[in-house]
Amino acid sequence: MGIVKDVAAVMRLLGTERENPLVARRYRGVLATQHALSTRAEWRWSAQAADGDEVAMLLIAAVPLQVTGGDGVPIEVAPGTLCFLHPNRTVKIEAIAAGTVMCAWAPWDALDEIESGMRAPGEVIPASIIGRGLQAFLTSLLTQHSEPTVYTDYLVERLIVEMVFSVLVEAAPRPVEGRKGSDIDRARSLMLVRRAERDFGVAALARDMHLSVRQLQRMFAAENSTPAEELRRTRVELARELMRDADYAPLGISEIAEHAGFSDAAGMRRAFALSGLPSPRVLRRSALG
Repeated sequence: MGIVKDVAAVMRLLGTERENPLVARRYRGVLATQHALSTRAEWRWSAQAADGDEVAMLLIAAVPLQVTGGDGVPIEVAPGTLCFLHPNRTVKIEAIAAGTVMCAWAPWDALDEIESGMRAPGEVIPASIIGRGLQAFLTSLLTQHSEPTVYTDYLVERLIVEMVFSVLVEAAPRPVEGRKGSDIDRARSLMLVRRAERDFGVAALARDMHLSVRQLQRMFAAENSTPAEELRRTRVELARELMRDADYAPLGISEIAEHAGFSDAAGMRRAFALSGLPSPRVLRRSALG
């Protein structure tokens, strides 16, 4: 996961030569910023080159904004509304009144799974429980700064990415009712959002889908799979991502298991074995050299 090597370069994505935030805090691959906007101040966000280094941004304003997407139709949004700036879309944002905005920036390659089973939402996202949770978390980060450590930076990075991804999934247009695969696509997206939660399992997924466990199992059986197998696979892949990254070396195997959604290191070891993989310790040694 890569992003903010140079904060000034990322700020220029807002379409200004020099956009100094009031506060800018980097947590490994993500960035949290707060900006002051004067009345009628404009940001012009342009589509980025598809080179693997694209950046997405989720904005939460304390002032009313006018948002104009690629269709050229301006939409006025109330304070507290979220604005999603997709790396491949052009958007103009204008402050209707003076005030502040908070932004969560993340590398698109950490979020683009949203488009594997559904279409990413538009620029304007109504307030929601998850959105308000992200707002509270960003407020805390930007107003109550503490000394960073490798471990806390890792945790904050994961939390911001997962919360932004959850906001996008929650707001994404639902597939057409009755379209083949639409329910299972949604189930898989929910797994991606909640895979790091240790208490999230098949029963919780069924509740989120408003299905019985039996109905959920039948849906996956139609594709020669089971929800338990697919949830385990998403957690194994998350654990492997963490173990391949040298920056996560300070985390022990038990901590990686915890943050990948497993109950403990033994549970992660069993999942690796069921996936036909070597033990986590062996994989980690080979990944880190």
